[in-house]
Amino acid sequence: MKKRQKNLLAILLTMFISFIMPISALGVDKLVVKDGDGTTTFKVEDDGSVAASGNVAIGTISSSVPLLVQTADTGHVATFFRQDGNTAEIQIGQSTAVNKAAVIGFSQDGAYYYMSVYGLGLNRLVFNYQGYLGIGTTTPSYPLEMASGVYVSSGGVWTNASSREYKTNIKKLSAQKAIDTLKQLDPVEFAYKADSHEKHIGFIAEDAPSLVASKDKKGMSSMDVVAVLTNVVQEQQATIAELSKEMAELKKELGSR
Repeated sequence: MKKRQKNLLAILLTMFISFIMPISALGVDKLVVKDGDGTTTFKVEDDGSVAASGNVAIGTISSSVPLLVQTADTGHVATFFRQDGNTAEIQIGQSTAVNKAAVIGFSQDGAYYYMSVYGLGLNRLVFNYQGYLGIGTTTPSYPLEMASGVYVSSGGVWTNASSREYKTNIKKLSAQKAIDTLKQLDPVEFAYKADSHEKHIGFIAEDAPSLVASKDKKGMSSMDVVAVLTNVVQEQQATIAELSKEMAELKKELGSR
């Protein structure tokens, strides 16, 4: 009787192991879990070599990275962990370099780490270990830096991109155009609707001349206004200098009489 119970237990155990871990998989993979219809839902790969991969695949039947969690049959939504050289990353999104949506990475020695957001294969947003945020650039050198060259310095100063290498069609602003623009600027006091208690002074973009207003007439660059003012002041200074010279000559002439 006891022998028959032992034999029955052995049969049941064999059936259980065969269901959870097919015998055919024991020689190839470390662990395979299938659902009721035989679809593999969890797998730890073993390529049979001494340096077995040990990759884990959840929701799919294979993985080329240490851990892959696929939540859609098409692979459009997936999370996976990978190692590349001295870098380890957790990626969220499609399991391809072109379409991955987000990446959290770090170096194996802990020297740096970063968070990235991708779109169409380009690195759109990076947050690195220094706390620097890069928009369109992978190597921000300031607390906030954009691919256009604009950045916020460590001291909190907003710095516009002004290098010659960023610009084209450069030409001298005429004094008359600057004067005409300045005449059309109408300074106002106002408060933003988002915070009606904080007062500001400035301009209304819709009322500003096109030289200093954005294309959609919804915004203005302060540097554009500064350039206009600089040009006008320079012109006025030149006029003052010329008048001072004429007055000095006139005084000299009158003094000699």
